[in-house]
Amino acid sequence: MLTKNLSRLVLLLAAAGTCTMAAGQQRSAPPPGPGLKLINERCAFCHTTAQVLRVRKTPEAWRTTVRLMVDRGAELSPSEEKVMINYLNTHFGVRKGKQR
Repeated sequence: MLTKNLSRLVLLLAAAGTCTMAAGQQRSAPPPGPGLKLINERCAFCHTTAQVLRVRKTPEAWRTTVRLMVDRGAELSPSEEKVMINYLNTHFGVRKGKQR
């Protein structure tokens, strides 16, 4: 009886772990907006949208990154830079010291 209950528990935990891993692998679509449109239009020549949006940065780091990409040839007007940086900070920003 104990062995049967342990077997059920192991199967239940294994199933729960599989569901949890599968749920963790699903990614929701990025929030819509003009910043996302710019990322899709201007960054996708060199990066996938997923590459851009999987990182989290401080506002200063996003500003530096976008500026660096412009210096490397990304075509963004100053107003488009502001839109993109605002979008990245709002949806993919972190407080100082928590960057990944």
